[in-house]
Amino acid sequence: MSALDGFVTASVTGPRFADPQDWMCPVMGLPRDILAKGSATDHAVFASLARIHNRINETLFDRPQDYAPRFTTKPGGGIDPRPWCQGFYAAMNLNIKRWKRLLDLKNPNHGLLLPILIYCVDKKGRPVLGKPRPGPETARFIEHEAHKDIALVVPALRELHYVTHYDPE
Repeated sequence: MSALDGFVTASVTGPRFADPQDWMCPVMGLPRDILAKGSATDHAVFASLARIHNRINETLFDRPQDYAPRFTTKPGGGIDPRPWCQGFYAAMNLNIKRWKRLLDLKNPNHGLLLPILIYCVDKKGRPVLGKPRPGPETARFIEHEAHKDIALVVPALRELHYVTHYDPE
């Protein structure tokens, strides 16, 4: 559920998809024509995903200060943000051309993605941001600190894309 929450959060806060089915169908593994030709079960799954989307969207619109990502809890306690972040990154990749501007290191808004991308790996299992600097300070920061900024950057990403119309054409 954590990865799904991250995926949906990226669809809510990032560049707009032309059609919600462009992100909803791939995340569910359903065909693009699901609304026209799907079963009652398919429609129920689609509706469940729409409810998750609406919950996140309403929180970010009405009470952005209350937004909290749904991270996985580790078996021994503590938070594991990796599944959530990887889900967010997977949604970005569905629409990567529209995220490209924000991925540019020279873009001052690029920093909004850092607390998320620090936990992501690409298709080959390599860290998206490159290999982290070795040392206990970096390991401690990644393990215990970086994820805390995600709840702050998500509303800022939504603001950037939906209020200031940052989306590239």
